[in-house]
Amino acid sequence: MQGLHGREREEVFVRCLEGMFDAIHQPDVQEKAEAFIRELARHVFRAEICRAVTLDKAMRRYVSLLFAAFLDGLCHGLSRENPAEASRAIDLVNSLIEDPIIQGGSGDTSAQDLSLLHHVAGRFNALCLDESWVRKKAGCGGIKLILNLPEFGPKWINDREVDLVRMLLHVLKDMPHDSPRDIDDILNTLTRVLRLSNINTLAQTSEPSTAKLAHLPGIFLTELSSSNAIVRKAGEACIALLSEITGQTIHSLLMPHRERMLLGIYTKPLRALPFPTQIGIIEAMRYCVSLDPPLPELNDELLRLLHEALALADAEDAGLLSRGSARQSSLDITKLRVAAIRLLTASMPITEFFSKQPQTRQRYVCSTHTCSFTNY
Repeated sequence: MQGLHGREREEVFVRCLEGMFDAIHQPDVQEKAEAFIRELARHVFRAEICRAVTLDKAMRRYVSLLFAAFLDGLCHGLSRENPAEASRAIDLVNSLIEDPIIQGGSGDTSAQDLSLLHHVAGRFNALCLDESWVRKKAGCGGIKLILNLPEFGPKWINDREVDLVRMLLHVLKDMPHDSPRDIDDILNTLTRVLRLSNINTLAQTSEPSTAKLAHLPGIFLTELSSSNAIVRKAGEACIALLSEITGQTIHSLLMPHRERMLLGIYTKPLRALPFPTQIGIIEAMRYCVSLDPPLPELNDELLRLLHEALALADAEDAGLLSRGSARQSSLDITKLRVAAIRLLTASMPITEFFSKQPQTRQRYVCSTHTCSFTNY
């Protein structure tokens, strides 16, 4: 690379490393490519470890240009559209970060500064915020690898658990509709983050107001009104998991966040919102009134929302379309009507909303038995 300037050398190095990661998927050269990447990784990590020894603690926060370029190539290697290629790349990167030489320069990782793994994990984290879905998925795969490092993963999670939860929810929100296989992987990563954290320890202390334990349920409660059904289901699953881990009821976990959540719902007239947003709000309220005891109080605001849901469930398709875009599909209208019926049915045990409307009550009770929610 003689004759090239610093930035040009970095670009050439990254492109060469990307080419080596591409080569691991070519049967005739894949073994040589993997061996080369493995040896290069050891050299780069050794060089960075030796460099860190000569720096003060503040300067160790910044990696060398060589190490930064290596991480760029590593991210390219993980970003594969083909599932088989993605799996092979994950296996290779996993073997790299589990290498004792990479983890600390010797076999004794407990006596070594693992700050370099923080940089690797941070790059995986940042990859989840990339615009490309392939790179987002690669970032989630990298985080999953970090979680499996017994002497590093749990501590890394506990230092940034709330940020990780927000980031993984962000990935779910940006998930393409034609990627159902990726949903379970990301949800499993999200729930693993919660299981590996120390919130169960916090729940057993005499400080129930611990910031992390108090903050996480509020994040998931807010997502229950998301316009994305995948995010809503993830929120419900994570709230149930928090209840299991901490031994607290769902109602007690959500109660500190009730007013903020309900204020955001009651101040938005349903008829003025897009169909997906209406569905999200109605589903959030259905979840909340289904709790034992119900989260919202029976008051004028709740009754007004139930009246709006009743109007939506009873409206003709043409009437609903007139409030929104003429291009909205009939599927959106069906989902909206189903959500309204589910809310009305869930509210029956806590209110006399239908006491003076027996025919209407019977109609929607019957509707819940005939509607299919499988694809909701």
